[in-house]
Amino acid sequence: MRNQASRAIFDYWINLKRDGMAPLKTEIDPAALRHLLPHLFMAAMDPAGTLAFRLAGTRICELFDREFRGKPFADVWQETDHRQPVEIAHGVIHSQQPALLDVLASNGHFRHAYEMLLLPIRSVETAASDRIFGALLPAVSPYPVTATPAMFLTLENWTFLTGGGSYFGVPVTGDRRSFSHTPGRSPS
Repeated sequence: MRNQASRAIFDYWINLKRDGMAPLKTEIDPAALRHLLPHLFMAAMDPAGTLAFRLAGTRICELFDREFRGKPFADVWQETDHRQPVEIAHGVIHSQQPALLDVLASNGHFRHAYEMLLLPIRSVETAASDRIFGALLPAVSPYPVTATPAMFLTLENWTFLTGGGSYFGVPVTGDRRSFSHTPGRSPS
């Protein structure tokens, strides 16, 4: 993680994680992350079985000049590049393993590097994770002036984040293993 805000969000999430279970959505305190709220989102499966945004922070909506609430997660990606990020997001939910994606926000002429953090969370105490708590932040600080509106994101690289504990400043290890339910997929 290059952006310290991404690391702070990851550390917050890992400190909520108990007994190998993803945190409950009710455990996430917006006040604890108030300065990062514009960059945060939640996504879950909609009634049709599509991964869709439940909430998207104001900076994400401003970056794309559109509202994402209720829209498919695939809509933020370039049309020809949405399959793998959606599969990764499903993998995060089903494996309860967080992931970090290196992405480019593009307006068709200019591209800027961003990090997308995907963290599994649960909606009920007894269930496995069923949604994503995520962040979209510029890869470097201070925040660059991004030509807006961005039209789409493209995936550059990604990794699962592993490890039982985390403290700010300590590296997180990555694991690019394939998903068992996506035959033929090779890690980037």
